[in-house]
Amino acid sequence: MEETPSTTAPNRTVMILLVVVVVLLAAIVVYLVLSGSGSTSADSGATGTAVSGEAAASMPSGMTGSAEEAEFDPATATRVAAGTTPEQHVTAYFDAVVEGDFEGAYSLLPVAKQQDYGSLEAFSEQLNGYGITGFAIDSVAEEGDQSQVTATATMPGGDFQYLWTFVKDGEEWLVKSRTLPGMGN
Repeated sequence: MEETPSTTAPNRTVMILLVVVVVLLAAIVVYLVLSGSGSTSADSGATGTAVSGEAAASMPSGMTGSAEEAEFDPATATRVAAGTTPEQHVTAYFDAVVEGDFEGAYSLLPVAKQQDYGSLEAFSEQLNGYGITGFAIDSVAEEGDQSQVTATATMPGGDFQYLWTFVKDGEEWLVKSRTLPGMGN
């Protein structure tokens, strides 16, 4: 069968379109491979929710990361100052953050969160960029040897709610964790 001009043109058009599709797919794969190696999440902390892009830029560090939480060890845990309630401890943390006393705030974090941030310098740099301007204690619940304090931090990128968990060891409170309940944690 001999090709006529009427069948050659559609075949040539189909071939050109296929080549264009293949080239575009190759470009997309290359882009995804290259951008995937440079992607970032806000932090490799302890929530299990990977967040990237604009959401990560507006989110305080230590808020996102792996689903695995560090095992709590009472022997090395951050201790609440004698005569201080868990609510007062959380208030002292946010007061320090708002005032720019990042060293004081860092020392009040649970040990696992300090490890998530990596260093006082990293914590200070990241929190300074978020511009926390205020906070509110939303609730305090104490049951037996456990207390939970929920607080909301106010910042230009949006408000974020934190859940602090404390456990009693004898007569003193220990800081067990600080999580973000609204972030899949």
